[in-house]
Amino acid sequence: MFNNSLKKEALSIHEKALKEYNQSYQRMTDWAETLYTHRVEAENQIKKIELVINSVANTPKEYDTKMGNVRQQLINFRKTREYAQEAYDAAAKAGKNIAGGAAAGLGVAAMAPTALMGIATTFGTAATGTAISALSGAAAQKAAVAWLGRTFASFAVTGGTAGMAAGNAFLALAGPVGWGITAASTGVSLITMTNKNKEIADKAVSEAKEIIKARGSLDESATKILHLSMRTTAIAKQLPIERIESFMNADYKNLSGEDQYFLGQTVDLVETLSVLLNETVS
Repeated sequence: MFNNSLKKEALSIHEKALKEYNQSYQRMTDWAETLYTHRVEAENQIKKIELVINSVANTPKEYDTKMGNVRQQLINFRKTREYAQEAYDAAAKAGKNIAGGAAAGLGVAAMAPTALMGIATTFGTAATGTAISALSGAAAQKAAVAWLGRTFASFAVTGGTAGMAAGNAFLALAGPVGWGITAASTGVSLITMTNKNKEIADKAVSEAKEIIKARGSLDESATKILHLSMRTTAIAKQLPIERIESFMNADYKNLSGEDQYFLGQTVDLVETLSVLLNETVS
């Protein structure tokens, strides 16, 4: 009566959309964290192989170019990790959430550092210019929020209050907490109640549509993250560390044709793997 059933149905739709969104959000962040773990393992693997390759005498000139590219990729990955950590520390120290209070008070400090690293290295790269660690006070906090904001802004849904809420929730790293649906107030006239119920129903459906759109973006990103993780592990598995370490301090000229081919293949795989350390999801 008085649009009450309409309101209940709309709120049910909204609740279902929100639940499914949160499930997708959790899956995406879990996969991003897994990708980060694989990348750190790959980074360590690359460093071991780099040490071996650099110890081999009389290697072809192209090895220098390729291993130079590998070193740069390692530097870029380290810079992104360091910048993400600085942004995390500065934002957490500020005692504010990244969305400026728009996501029910859940901020960057609510997310585990490894989870943040997973998201940051999946979607963002190190910023250029002054490092956060070189700044202090409000300037450091502003730089941290700006970088984290740019990193997560791709999730924002355009249009409407719900879209803004989705973007803010992402920036707060906490999912869509605090969407704007509220229960109907009491102590009002029957006519007001009727209109209020319809207003709530309309808003619930509108927000549900925005949540579903946001979930679609999440699922698309999650799929890309999974594929990137699979590519990373697939290449890493093609690099048998024990055999590679057997070439430590070897002379390339004294190697068999088979061993020279293996070493060249290893250099190519390591270069490819190093590039994947910094590939971002858009």
